[in-house]
Order: sequence, then C-alpha cells, then structure tokens
Amino acid sequence: MIRLLVYSSAVVILLVACSSNEIRITSATYGNLQNEEQIFAVHYVPAQFSASTPEVVNAGGAAMMFGAVGGAVAGAIQAREAIESGRQVVTDYQLEDPMFKIKSSFLENLSRRQSLQNIKLLDEALINDNLDVLKKQFQKGLIFDFKTTSWSLNSAGPLSPNTYRIYYTGRARLLRFPEGTIEWQSFCQSEGKIEDAAPTILQVVANSGAILKSQLGSAGDSCLHQFKKQFALRP
Repeated sequence: MIRLLVYSSAVVILLVACSSNEIRITSATYGNLQNEEQIFAVHYVPAQFSASTPEVVNAGGAAMMFGAVGGAVAGAIQAREAIESGRQVVTDYQLEDPMFKIKSSFLENLSRRQSLQNIKLLDEALINDNLDVLKKQFQKGLIFDFKTTSWSLNSAGPLSPNTYRIYYTGRARLLRFPEGTIEWQSFCQSEGKIEDAAPTILQVVANSGAILKSQLGSAGDSCLHQFKKQFALRP
C-alpha cells in the first residue's frame, strides 16, 4: 500500500502465510454440526480501510529524494495518510464492510445444505477476536467468526499507476469452547472486478462511488466463494 512494489510483495507474503495457516474441518466435526445445541456466528469491526490516492502518494514524495532514510520516512507518511484518506472515503461514500454479507451468505448456504436449524447470527460487530476473550463470552460450544483483515483502494498495477482497484482480505474460523480450539480456519484474498479498463480515481468515485462499491461487492463475492470452497475440503 505504501508503494506498489511493497504492496505487491506484501500480498505474496500474505498468501504464503495464509495457505500455511489454513485448517481443514474434519469429517467428524462437519458431520456433528447438526447435533450441536446452538452454534453462534459473529463478525468483527474491520481493519481500517486505506486509500492510496494521488494525494497520498505525493505526500511522501519529497522524502524519497533522501535515500533509504527518506524512503522510510516517505513510507510512514504515505501509510498514515492512506489511513486518513481511507476514513474519509468510507464516510463520504458510505462504504460497508463486506464481511457481514459474507457471513450471512456463507451460513445460509451451509444451513440449507446441511439442514441446520441451530445457527444463531449475532448482528453486532465484536472488537476483540482473542480466544481467551471470546471464551469468557461464549463459554461452551461452537462459534463461527468472520473478520475483514484488510481492505484498500490502491493502484491497479505497475503498468497502470493512475488507475485504481479494491484489494480485500478476510478470515473465517470455527472455534470450539471451552477448549479454545480452531476446528476450521480459512483465508481469502481478492481484488475488485474491473470492467473493460481500470478506472481512474475520478471514475472510481463518480456517481456516489458506484464503481468503488461495485468493486468492493465483487471482492466480497470472491471471498465468499473461497470460504465455501475451502470449507468443503477435508484433511
């Protein structure tokens, strides 16, 4: 996000880390879902949205002239400015975290396929996803939890520095308490769908942010598909 090269490298690292941390649900746990008295489903307050607009990129430009130290300063400036710009974008265009819809759609699909009547969705977003904290609130049983780990508006690619797209990552888990074990864990990484050509920043925010919202929606749909596909896999 700070610079395109840094962002691309971070995505590669993230994908490798996510793949190694995925946990497949066992056939026994999957088969016993309908025997649970109740399964709660929660989501969390998302990570802060960041927007690397032209103004943000230019904010650290002067510091880049002073070598490695200047580059580090520029990176810090751009990261801070991207978060501030992201807050403004969320407010101005009333962006909504895709994870609430992802959670609902994922569990509706699961309930339909497994004829489950025991899943209870909680609408209020939680703040803390620490297992010890969750154990105090959900003392016994299974819990699905969903979290947006990053979402941003960034350059569409190295050959299109003046065009933009949405980048999105999320995580889903099935937890068991009081043991505090992770019975299933999946990660998604997706990008907003680009129609015809990547849009400029002015095109992204035109018509009350229509393209921005469309890209965010398509990234969320891709994330949902990845969760559903991974949930079907067994160890």
